[in-house]
Amino acid sequence: MSKVMTMKEAISKYVQSGDILFISGMQHGEPSAAVHEIVRQKIDHLTFVSCLVTSSSLLIGEGLLDKVVTGYIAQDEKRSYAIAKAKAMNRVPVFEEYSHFGVSLALLAGQMGIPFIPTSSEVGADFLKYNQNLKSIDCPFTGEKTGVVRAIVPDVGIIHVQRADTEGNAQKWGTMGVDQEGINASKKVIVTTEKIVDSEVIRRDPNRTIIPGFRVSAVVEQPWGAHPMHLAGCYSGDMFGFFAETGTPEGYNTYLERLVHGVANWEEYLRERRLIKGEKYFDDLCINPIMSEPITTGY
Repeated sequence: MSKVMTMKEAISKYVQSGDILFISGMQHGEPSAAVHEIVRQKIDHLTFVSCLVTSSSLLIGEGLLDKVVTGYIAQDEKRSYAIAKAKAMNRVPVFEEYSHFGVSLALLAGQMGIPFIPTSSEVGADFLKYNQNLKSIDCPFTGEKTGVVRAIVPDVGIIHVQRADTEGNAQKWGTMGVDQEGINASKKVIVTTEKIVDSEVIRRDPNRTIIPGFRVSAVVEQPWGAHPMHLAGCYSGDMFGFFAETGTPEGYNTYLERLVHGVANWEEYLRERRLIKGEKYFDDLCINPIMSEPITTGY
């Protein structure tokens, strides 16, 4: 059964105010187009779970987040206008901090359907003083102290992949970060993809399937959907260009006016990007098309 819809439809149908939202992409292949649509629709009071997601600055700056669950975030008042803008609106989110491994454990527990997962990490630092979802307990087998991380079960997860079929069987390659744990822990899943392919393509290379179609709510075909981040085999990124563009009040506000609220969808965003940057900008980022398919071994 086809689950294909537009980005506007997918976000409005499956992302609601107050949701726990997982966004994939640990500085690789994040669903930037979907984040822009969330900002455009002004869906607020979100709890945001991610690791190193660059487009999170837009969600912070627009005051859409109540809480950020993460292992690290680059935005601060010295380097990011987004925090300063959120502060001016009295909308700076609460930051719930783990190590990156701690976030992956919380999501893995959610994926497994268990309330917590034991760990030897996290408890050696002072996380326990500030994060109520990290505890130290007596091991029921050895009696020794062991750390435990409470499960995170996002209401909705969004992932960008290189290819998927119309049923939502999605394949991604390159660096994964916490994508597999986070997207499989989520109750509802939106897959955005560079290309919708025939299901036979997916079946020929099943080990690349990061989430099966029966777990997916919506599929959106969205070329360049991870820009300004890179996507393995498809295009290089321009993360620092994005930071430079949005790092000042003038640059941030211009970006929002022209590239978020000034366009109706990602196709119009890409058109405006080409007017601003020129066609050579995208030509230079684009990877040789022959590399857009993973190398597979025949039988």
